[in-house]
Amino acid sequence: MTRRRSVPRGTTDGDLSAAVDAVRGEGTRRPRAAVILGSGLSTFVDGLRDPVELPYDEIPGMLTAAVRGHRGAVYSGELGGKEILVFSGRIHHYEGHPPSDVTFAVRLLAELGTSVLIVTNAAGGIDPGFDVGDLMAVADQISMVTGPRRLDGPTFRMGGAYSERLRRLARESALSLGIGLREGVYLGSLGPTYETPAEIRMARLMGASAVGMSTVSEVQAAHARGLEVAGVSLITNVPLPGRFHETTHSEVLAAGRDGARRLVSLVSEVVKRL
Repeated sequence: MTRRRSVPRGTTDGDLSAAVDAVRGEGTRRPRAAVILGSGLSTFVDGLRDPVELPYDEIPGMLTAAVRGHRGAVYSGELGGKEILVFSGRIHHYEGHPPSDVTFAVRLLAELGTSVLIVTNAAGGIDPGFDVGDLMAVADQISMVTGPRRLDGPTFRMGGAYSERLRRLARESALSLGIGLREGVYLGSLGPTYETPAEIRMARLMGASAVGMSTVSEVQAAHARGLEVAGVSLITNVPLPGRFHETTHSEVLAAGRDGARRLVSLVSEVVKRL
């Protein structure tokens, strides 16, 4: 695996042109697809052919991921004969960052000409039928991310943000691999706190199947730019009805390690079928 030496930080105001130059300077031209990895899922990059690592601090305008379980680098390489980019680590709202920083990677992908985005995340399963380790294809989302934001274009509809074509490929891939795959609605919260029992009951009433602290703003930005989006959640904890359990980040990472192999296999197969 190749790694460049560090260079001074570039701009932090969304200098997409300089960021595109930095990524293309590593030999990346127009990746067919991109993957954003959630907590504990960084082993996905080990499946790339001839990966080249570009740390976030070498990309102008890209903030460094500070959350444990995120490598903080973008990797270019081949998977299933297709050039892809993998973002190992994401920027979260709860770190104090505005939407422009949280969605910087997605806007960069759009400028690079990427057509398919697969977002992954570690999520809490609030569907009573879910078990720890389940994989869930995201069919729709609920955003509970609040706060001021500035659109860089007109308002737009979010219906159909998650591609039915890609979900079909995910179902076919899961069947061929013998991997169980559920479908449901992902609720994205601002964080950084895990949900209270009352909030879990509220989310269930709203129709959510799983809840996490990422993804929804990324998907909004991707849909606004015409990217075809798929989402896969790894269920890392399942709050039991009537029994309070304090979820920890260490538990999330442990479950991510246990379920990462199946998630990696599933996403890899989907990329191959594009």
